Amino acid sequence: MAPLWTTPLLGQRRLWIAEEMTPDGVYHVPIGLRVRGNLDEQAMVRAIRGIVARHESLRCSLLLADDGELTCVVREPDSFAVERVDLTGTGAAADRLADFAVSFSRRRFDLAEEVLRIALVKLAEQEHVLLVVGHHVVFDDWAVAQFLRELEIGYAAARHGRDPDRLLPPLDFGYADLAAAEQAAADSGHLEKQTAYWADQLAGALPCELPPDRPRPAAPSGSGASLGFSVPDPYAAQLMQIGRAHGATGFMTAVAVFHALLRRRTGRADITVGIPVSGRTSAERERLIINLMNVLAIRSRLPGRPRFADLLGEVRTSVLGAFANQDATLSDALGRLRAQHPQEKPPHIGILFELQNTGSHIGAFLGVTDDGLPAFPGLDTSAYPIPDVTIRYDLELKIAAGEPGRLAGVLVYSPDLFEEATMRAMLDEFQAIIRAVVRDPFVVLDDAHLLSERAHS
Repeated sequence: MAPLWTTPLLGQRRLWIAEEMTPDGVYHVPIGLRVRGNLDEQAMVRAIRGIVARHESLRCSLLLADDGELTCVVREPDSFAVERVDLTGTGAAADRLADFAVSFSRRRFDLAEEVLRIALVKLAEQEHVLLVVGHHVVFDDWAVAQFLRELEIGYAAARHGRDPDRLLPPLDFGYADLAAAEQAAADSGHLEKQTAYWADQLAGALPCELPPDRPRPAAPSGSGASLGFSVPDPYAAQLMQIGRAHGATGFMTAVAVFHALLRRRTGRADITVGIPVSGRTSAERERLIINLMNVLAIRSRLPGRPRFADLLGEVRTSVLGAFANQDATLSDALGRLRAQHPQEKPPHIGILFELQNTGSHIGAFLGVTDDGLPAFPGLDTSAYPIPDVTIRYDLELKIAAGEPGRLAGVLVYSPDLFEEATMRAMLDEFQAIIRAVVRDPFVVLDDAHLLSERAHS
């Protein structure tokens, strides 16, 4: 087979190299679905193979040449196989499932051979767990949601002997078209202008790092830990109302609260936080299962003792500028800064903030809701949390906005650096800031005395 394309997509080469240099599983995106009921296993396998046949990205081999050129060779659809694991009749099936799920999700990808692996685990006649692990070169949150939507349609169609592809919008814009479009954007100077914006935006910024509880290791383990939390009613709804009153979206308002927290925790007025964006800037891109995620930098730098409303305005301006320049990568901008100022250490993004709408699957995997999971006919579906946490950053705050008046999520952190007690105190302070802002949007949070959640309640 001839190569499909030889021009890497945005970030593809970086992720290929990262897989070779990081601990197992760090760039893997695993999900688990527990399915109870009379599952038609053959229909499920046909549905999965239909998705793989539809999306050439899921059956590609990525080959990096010595000269740095990344080549994609697409395999035939029938080359993909679903692993079948039968744990019926075995003792301690739940423990055996957990062990298998962790090893399955952590198993290192050879990107020259596969970018996706799937296992269907049978626990009992009426209970199965579907494990899906995609490498980050093809899976981001949007891609996972698209995969689950197509799996729902495909399973229903396969049970009735129908072709699921006829029920889905045609993929007139494919993987090769995407690569060509991104190369054209680079050739046109579009990305160059945006890279210059980011280099200017990040000039002089220092890495935003929380004081660690432990010395930073020379080589991070990639292991993470997580803590769940929920902002009680009515504070979440009132916070969003305050944001709207100041011309800010709920996302901007939540980011501003996070910036206020980091100002207090670091004692610094110059804060930079990474936010992931889906990269789906057109309807054609929305239908692709591929990683288009980019990380943008949201910087605030208000000296003195700013009011929260002032910080919100600063964050709002930064968010608007970031989304207007979301096609360029921060790695290119940081490379430019290194070339321009070789004597200075450019900033890196070590802290991430993510706000998800639970209309997608993410809320289910955060334990907030089961919304967004496939509704298979005659089956009950729930998220199966794989008992393994990996992290690429020092800290990631992931929030799902559920029904009106509720914010919930998880704080994922590196235990290489932080104690659990420190992270719990940080979550308490995050919620205390929300209460303080709800009481007075013009509060000066840098020196405000905040009661902990436990003390307040």
